[in-house]
Amino acid sequence: MAETEEPERDPRWEAVRAAARRRVPTPPGLVERVLRAVARGRRTAVEVPGEAGRPRGPEGVVARLARAIAADRAPDGVRVSAVAVEDDVVQVRVSVRPGVVAGEAAEALRREITAELARQLGGAVNVHVVDVHPG
Repeated sequence: MAETEEPERDPRWEAVRAAARRRVPTPPGLVERVLRAVARGRRTAVEVPGEAGRPRGPEGVVARLARAIAADRAPDGVRVSAVAVEDDVVQVRVSVRPGVVAGEAAEALRREITAELARQLGGAVNVHVVDVHPG
């Protein structure tokens, strides 16, 4: 088919136009997650509760520090998939290799991250096993 001078008149674009007219439903929970992310983005600092009190630090800095610690201290067979600060608590999501005792691995990582965060700035940490990954 020869190219037309004006792409908008090309009949092959009709499928694109039809797709653009179709209403796409909003996935469940998306609006709430976006609003929480926007609200978090407005905060300039977060208090991280811990044994050493409630030190304040930029949320992004706390999350990046926790992410670096988690990546460095994750036990064999554990992959860190996400780290965030939610409700002033560091939330770490990991997957484990088959054969790894998930609860023990999560608790060991939580202790490692908590100890290092406490050493550097204090903080509470939750580790959630969310998946099993192959070898």
